[in-house]
Amino acid sequence: MNKEGFIKELSKKLNIKEEEANEINEILEKNFIIGKKNKEKIINEFKEKLNLDENQANKIFETTSELIKDGIKDKIKKPFKSLD
Repeated sequence: MNKEGFIKELSKKLNIKEEEANEINEILEKNFIIGKKNKEKIINEFKEKLNLDENQANKIFETTSELIKDGIKDKIKKPFKSLD
């Protein structure tokens, strides 16, 4: 999944505008997503920059993690499939 596809899928799963999904993507791009400290850092950035509470920020983190995991799993299963 490419960046544009990720943003569209994130927008659809969270039922938010693509502009908001793009802001979430920018936060994720600035941080390494693996690790407990990184998770806390990302969730805190979501809360601060998007004006969210803990539960909303955690839901966004879990959804983005799931999308990334699914993208990696698909790439491993079908390594020569087009990314478009």
